[in-house]
Amino acid sequence: MRNAVLEDEDLQEQVTSIVNMATANGSGLGDGIATLAKTHGYSITSDEVYAHTDVLRQDGDLTDFELEKISGGNRGSAGDC
Repeated sequence: MRNAVLEDEDLQEQVTSIVNMATANGSGLGDGIATLAKTHGYSITSDEVYAHTDVLRQDGDLTDFELEKISGGNRGSAGDC
């Protein structure tokens, strides 16, 4: 699923929406990502989402998109210079 998101701007926007909603609510990231994955033919649980994010944080192998989501960046917004 990670590669699919990195290659598809629509999926990136959906992930961004899920991350923003989970941040605002203080929960729901794992369930939101798992649900999105299932709608695109992937099978992943909420627990696997959290385990994967923990692995990414440890090895430092994050893409620009992932770094922006972690840092709260707003890539591609209207008015960006």
